[in-house]
Amino acid sequence: MSSTAGFLWVVLPYLSITIFVLGHIWRWRYDQFGWTSYSSQLQERSWLRWGSPLFHYGAFAAIAGHALGLLVPESWTAALGIPAHDYHLFAAGAGTVAAVVVLVGMAILAGRRSFSPRVRATTTAVDWVALIALGTVVVMGIIPTI
Repeated sequence: MSSTAGFLWVVLPYLSITIFVLGHIWRWRYDQFGWTSYSSQLQERSWLRWGSPLFHYGAFAAIAGHALGLLVPESWTAALGIPAHDYHLFAAGAGTVAAVVVLVGMAILAGRRSFSPRVRATTTAVDWVALIALGTVVVMGIIPTI
């Protein structure tokens, strides 16, 4: 294993988990009552009605697909008579559908933040950073599927 691959697949996941846990502990201790989502649901609902379910159902489908892919051994699918090629073809197809649903949901939600004056007025830079970071993670997850 090269040093780059070792960093990406061994060091980086543990580093990310450590930062996640320590960040939550720090935030709980020093900013416990500052946690808020600044909901914009009351400001605009029509775009939210479409974008939020699409994004969340697509994300849940992707998470469920990853969980099944990790938890179901290849020997089980072979015992059911499902060839590995067909299994991977189905997984890639289902993953692509989930990815498209997530991206459409994200596009609607980003459009809502951009084109709804009431929502745009309450949108902060942190909201955009979070949306861009989430979009980057989603696109980086889609690239290997394609």
